[in-house]
Amino acid sequence: MWLWFVEWGWLYLMIIMSIVLTVQLIVHWKDWDSIRKFGAFVVIVLTFHVWEEWVIPGGFHYIYNIRSSPMLRDRYPMSELTDMITNFGGAVVWFVLTETNKYGRKMHFAVTLFSYFEVIVHFLLAYQSMTALYAEGIYTGFYAPGLVTALCCWLPLGIAGTVWFVKNGLHWKDAVGGLIILAAFTVIFVQMPEKLLKSKDNPYVFDNAGWYEQYTDPNGKIIEE
Repeated sequence: MWLWFVEWGWLYLMIIMSIVLTVQLIVHWKDWDSIRKFGAFVVIVLTFHVWEEWVIPGGFHYIYNIRSSPMLRDRYPMSELTDMITNFGGAVVWFVLTETNKYGRKMHFAVTLFSYFEVIVHFLLAYQSMTALYAEGIYTGFYAPGLVTALCCWLPLGIAGTVWFVKNGLHWKDAVGGLIILAAFTVIFVQMPEKLLKSKDNPYVFDNAGWYEQYTDPNGKIIEE
């Protein structure tokens, strides 16, 4: 049961949370302030994003783990468990803050920065993916799993957040608090899980390479053309 939850369960819970928030946005559009709406949209955007990274087409872990040997790219350093903690952990925090109307200006600033960070990271990974495949004689477009939602979801969210602060003013406490929150999120949900839980021998193995299945052999090695 636990292995299923790590592989699929949390992804379905993300969908449920997004549906709940979508209904609430429709019902309470006139009642909720803009900050609370942003909180709801963050969870919805993250849901689309993780489904692109994990399922449609999936394979984000493969390019993230590209520096590992081919046999380990399905589990090291990123495994299903570490990436679930990263994404689901953040989603639960944002969901609870939105439901309790505690999302706030500092978190809003942190997420605005995070949105741009997502775009930059996925651009870099798309370039890394293209060059890694090109080195083996495979010519593909500029893509890595997560890039589409980074451009179509995270980027608009970041721009909307920036516009909100331009219109409503950015207090120095928002900026400092937001930077502290972003740093804390990075340490707690990204660096610590990977540092403490990464293992070359763990059961939380991705069962396919997603988008990279078409370019790899059963051992995870990129097929030369």
